Amino acid sequence: MHLKVCAMAAAVAMTLATAASAGVTSFSVNGETITKAQQEILIQQYTARGQARSGQMESQVRFLLTRDKLLQQEARKMKLAEREDVRKMIDNATKNILMSTVINDWLEKNPIKDEEVRMHFEAEKKRWGDKEVRVRHILVKDEETAKTVLAKVRRNPQDFAKLAAEYSADTQVNKSHGGLIEWTSPNMFEQDFAEGFKSLKVGSIAPKPIKTALGWHIVKLEGSRKAQRYADFDTEAPELRQRLVAVKVQSYIEELIKTAKIKDLK
Repeated sequence: MHLKVCAMAAAVAMTLATAASAGVTSFSVNGETITKAQQEILIQQYTARGQARSGQMESQVRFLLTRDKLLQQEARKMKLAEREDVRKMIDNATKNILMSTVINDWLEKNPIKDEEVRMHFEAEKKRWGDKEVRVRHILVKDEETAKTVLAKVRRNPQDFAKLAAEYSADTQVNKSHGGLIEWTSPNMFEQDFAEGFKSLKVGSIAPKPIKTALGWHIVKLEGSRKAQRYADFDTEAPELRQRLVAVKVQSYIEELIKTAKIKDLK
């Protein structure tokens, strides 16, 4: 008997789900219509993200649109659109929407071409070079301190990270990582800094402090390898395309400013 009841309940549930997923219908909330088309738009957004259409989804969409409509109705009753702080938020939102739409429309007419991305990739790959290093450093403000810290490092090389945390004038993040600068190209460093560890063997410490515009550095070469960045075009292309888009948009804005009639008013 118990099995029959369970089977009957399952059949009823399946029938209800099938009926619910058969489609949505327009309905009204306090006299305002929510159309079938409005529900279908939201359902399509969910299914585009990989969710399967179901009666439960359709019910959720109905709930969400009902909720939104009720909140909008309440806002109108309270005349919130007339409140100064709300007017400012609406104005800012409107301006942001219009500005982003202008830029997006312009980009559609002036897209970044694939060959531009490829050229940018080749230029960045050349600039990066064929080598990457992992270095550890301690930055101090004067040569005397640098010599003192270097002497301590030489006595106890294993304390390099500890001494970096204690003495370095670099960022707190760098200090907390024991002065470590993760894998990057020597070409990205200030030339004097890069020259200071150029001839070092992995695991060695530069024999004297290195002076740069930032101060004095005690440097240890932690690792050296063949460059891994810019090894594959498809991996780098999305980020490079975004960079080119940003540059192109900036140029567009600068051109608008250049051609605008801007006057100081008394």
